[in-house]
Amino acid sequence: MVDEIKILIAEDDVIPRKFLLKMLSNFWEGPILVAEDGIQAWELMQKEFASLLIIDWMMPGLTGIELCKKIREANFGRYAYIILLTAKDEQQDILEGLNAGADDYVRKPFNTQELQLRIKAGLRVINLENQLASKNKQLKSLNEKLEELVRVDPLMQIGNRYSFYEEIKKLHYRFMRYGDPYGLYICDVDHFKQYNDTYGHQAGDQVLRTVAQCIKNSLREGDEAFRYGGEEIVVLLPLQQIDGTLASANRVLSTIASMNITHEKSSYGKLTISVGATACTCEHLHTNWKDVLEEADQALYQAKENGRNQVCVYTKEDLKLVD
Repeated sequence: MVDEIKILIAEDDVIPRKFLLKMLSNFWEGPILVAEDGIQAWELMQKEFASLLIIDWMMPGLTGIELCKKIREANFGRYAYIILLTAKDEQQDILEGLNAGADDYVRKPFNTQELQLRIKAGLRVINLENQLASKNKQLKSLNEKLEELVRVDPLMQIGNRYSFYEEIKKLHYRFMRYGDPYGLYICDVDHFKQYNDTYGHQAGDQVLRTVAQCIKNSLREGDEAFRYGGEEIVVLLPLQQIDGTLASANRVLSTIASMNITHEKSSYGKLTISVGATACTCEHLHTNWKDVLEEADQALYQAKENGRNQVCVYTKEDLKLVD
């Protein structure tokens, strides 16, 4: 939403000031701010912001030139169009005014029709600026939505593989530079193909959404879940050692099992997951994040081999089943 356009008149002489107010009332229905000197104009500008200013060159407190410079140096986040009124008519004076930040100038005594046309031209510029700002805001919002779509899996509504790669690279960079550990585990829905074949693909999609949201809701703030592929979900846990990683994995495992989603093709009679876990720590040094992922994948394979519905953790010595 674009803010309402305001016009500010800064003129210390009462007669020109009244004339300007009367002239503006003939074609302008928006708010008009009035200042009797440069300091008052500056205070009004900071408080209410005017998009178009008609300011006299010679004013007490702050001259028109000084006011122009202060406005251009300020960070209002919007553009102010400045028309400078001056009795000076030397070319060097006009150049000084434009160099100070004025957009246009009108010589005193001014021609009413000329001044109206210059004000209307300034208002057209402001309207174009506002339209551009509005379109830029819409474009920014669309880009943010597009960025979200690029990073989020549309089915599971968690991060996708692309965003997973981005995050693990960041975590591994911090590990290599500062020694910050992180945990990682991969979850795989047990016998998912059989579930699809038995209950249909729509039911399978719903199960994947349910499992993904269950995992997401089970994580602490700062941990993230990503769809790695098919029915596999990978979880990243910043600043986590192996014990905390296992605690999180086991919490997810038991939560999924406790939902008691019927799966007649499973030996457990319900939907379960298998989990492979590892951690990247100073004690278990990794120079490449791909090695961390590979360890979790090996642990997941072992969990499946051991009968599924369990967490396996990767260690240097061996793959251990975690009770």
